[in-house]
Amino acid sequence: MTDQHIAKLSVDAAVSTGLMRQLQGTTGIPVPAQGAESVPDISDVWKASALSLVRSYDWVSRLDTVDNPASLFPDWSADPDDPASYNFAGTDAWVRETRALGAEILFTIASEIPSNKQPARDLAKYEQVVENIVRHYVCGWGNGFDRAVSHWEFGDQPDFGALHFAGTPEQFYEMYAAASRAVKRVDADLRFGGPCIAFPLNEGPYREGLLTYIKNQGLPLDFLSWMWYGDNSRDPMDFRRIAADVRAILDNHGFDETELVLSYWSMTGIPTAQFTDPDNAAFIAAAAVYMQDSAVDKAIFFRADTGADFHYNFRDPAGIFEADGGENARTGAFRLIGQTLAATERLAVTGGDENGFAVLAGRTADRDTVRILIANYAIPADYLVARDRDVFEFQVPIGSMRTDMSLNVPPRRVDAASAGNTGYALEVSGLPWGNGPYKVVRYRADAGHHGERLDAHEGIGSTVKLTGDLLAPGVEMIEIVRGT
Repeated sequence: MTDQHIAKLSVDAAVSTGLMRQLQGTTGIPVPAQGAESVPDISDVWKASALSLVRSYDWVSRLDTVDNPASLFPDWSADPDDPASYNFAGTDAWVRETRALGAEILFTIASEIPSNKQPARDLAKYEQVVENIVRHYVCGWGNGFDRAVSHWEFGDQPDFGALHFAGTPEQFYEMYAAASRAVKRVDADLRFGGPCIAFPLNEGPYREGLLTYIKNQGLPLDFLSWMWYGDNSRDPMDFRRIAADVRAILDNHGFDETELVLSYWSMTGIPTAQFTDPDNAAFIAAAAVYMQDSAVDKAIFFRADTGADFHYNFRDPAGIFEADGGENARTGAFRLIGQTLAATERLAVTGGDENGFAVLAGRTADRDTVRILIANYAIPADYLVARDRDVFEFQVPIGSMRTDMSLNVPPRRVDAASAGNTGYALEVSGLPWGNGPYKVVRYRADAGHHGERLDAHEGIGSTVKLTGDLLAPGVEMIEIVRGT
């Protein structure tokens, strides 16, 4: 290891620059429940990952627009004001588990995709059903919960061709309006938005059209939700760059107070994509660091479970656990990100860059712990070459279906090659407890580690100096704790 490949990092632990932005959201199935009895219990990792928000859409908790025994409202001939007409059991179990972890819930109101993408047949009854579902999770209706769900999202990727919505844009707009009325009748302070745009850089009826409709009708849009995967760039800065564009679109339409919710994010969302576990782990950590300085208000990582998809009936490789619930480098990186964000008072750091060597530092509110997260990720050389067209065309294989898609993408950052760092020299000055004893513990996620403890040592003083090897791809968290 030569000096030119050692990143010189400096952290001032005496002065906070502000609060960490709590962007540690996810989606997935944390424990077995009705309709998903085969999944392993991974709730201990969710708890250790300090989750801030969980999206419900991958649960078995969808509101279908046709009769479906697995739907929240299985039979559309039933009485919508009778709690016995609803199928709450499986979703209730996950709501209890998620709330016990201290995370908020973003509840997605959408159909049983891919088996049904039809619009509501009886809009008035649909609105009534949505209202009672909200009442169940907010007001205790039908032996439900007291304010268990704070965010209500309508729709999931309506612009994703016929795969996700088979009606017209106008029918979607009317369903959005009905759902918004239902939610706000229960409690005007509940957050309502949508529609989880699949292609946020593509102009169209589910972006400009929906925004215009909402504005003209005076409907609420507390948040605009959208998604992004790094399939065609493998660049962890994508989310920050695209969020800036989406923010500008909202502002130009007069929605300057509307929040941005990134409802899905990951390195790859295409089921056939190829990647290595440590490379993906380093990407996840770098992207999480870069999003701290983005326009994203809430971010939901896809997906912190085994990838068991009971809607498409396959195992999604985006899941960061092994099929039996075992951990890997991605699991470890996700946990280390959450623990770093739990050190809620952000600290200034120098020595990182925006090309994959990402560094984030924070201290806990009690000032007894300082944590530094380092991601060493290199964008593959093939993705540092400019495209002929900044359009990504691909095919989605779901069962026997093959659907061609096309989306606008940001220009590749051809000058974003890794600095080639193989290690770091870290100095942390101004420890919040002053000149006294401390303990340093290092945790690692890479090809040989799954987020476990690497080593530890103790010392005395107000400054810690530490050097270490960290090859790409790799993630490390350094924890400095007040000694006794």
